Amino acid sequence: MYKPEMRELTAFVEVARQLNFTRAAANVGVSVPTFSQTLRGLEEKLGVRLLTRTTRSVSLTDAGRDFLASLEPLLARLDVALDGLNRFRSETGGRLRILGSRTASTLFVGPLIGRFLSAHPDIELEMLVDDLHLDLVESRIDAGIQTGERIEKDMVAVRLVDPFEEVLMASPEYLQKQGEPDTPDSLGQHWCVRLRSSWNGTVRPWVLTKGDQKIEPSKPARFVANDLRVLASVVRGGGGIGLLPKVLVKDALASRELVQVLDGWSSWVSGIYLFYPSRRQMPAALGAFIKFMRENKPGPGWLSAM
Repeated sequence: MYKPEMRELTAFVEVARQLNFTRAAANVGVSVPTFSQTLRGLEEKLGVRLLTRTTRSVSLTDAGRDFLASLEPLLARLDVALDGLNRFRSETGGRLRILGSRTASTLFVGPLIGRFLSAHPDIELEMLVDDLHLDLVESRIDAGIQTGERIEKDMVAVRLVDPFEEVLMASPEYLQKQGEPDTPDSLGQHWCVRLRSSWNGTVRPWVLTKGDQKIEPSKPARFVANDLRVLASVVRGGGGIGLLPKVLVKDALASRELVQVLDGWSSWVSGIYLFYPSRRQMPAALGAFIKFMRENKPGPGWLSAM
């Protein structure tokens, strides 16, 4: 009986998870032709067809599904065994894959990465900037950084940024033409710029609070996008009223390109967290990254600073 090589097993598991040759080959770090040849060779040597290929799709055969179900626990135990070797190493070298939401990556994580790499020249870091819901273990991602509302309960979470305030903003030109709302209910007569979550596809509600008052006003969306930076540019250009974190547009607020409306009414975000799957032996590189982010997290009031 032919015993497959590790590279062949890794290639099969990756394409079985991705169901896409291009993405799987990129994750393994080889060209698509080489990747395809490896899998074809594996099937020929085993004498069993594992994959069904068309010009547009890839799927598993019954034999492929059974093979994958048997392989994954073995590879998971191998990962644990390899991670355990980090206890016997003093250096923190290795490769890290980090998932960061767009806002957290731009405002907080990105500016720190250069310092982290300088402090740890033996670590290779790849950062996926995306707001999609990805399974860290399945996607082979070591850790994620995003707001607390979106973190699964089985993750270990470390708060990096305290809860922060978002406020309603508009350009002076818009307010001059359309007038200024005087109550949350009057937002229904205004052009509203709204955020669609890439996480679950819904348009994010505006839940506004002022002291003990809490309201979710009815507001039609004149413009919707899935990126806060795009929303900020539309609001700056006079496209309507948007709910934005101050730190994202602090320069525009200081220069009066943007002004706050409905003073005293705001919305709160739970904060920004670093999270990762629980494991008995943490890779040294991940431990170094967590330690660095904890030591360099911003102080109280950072996100609300003007």
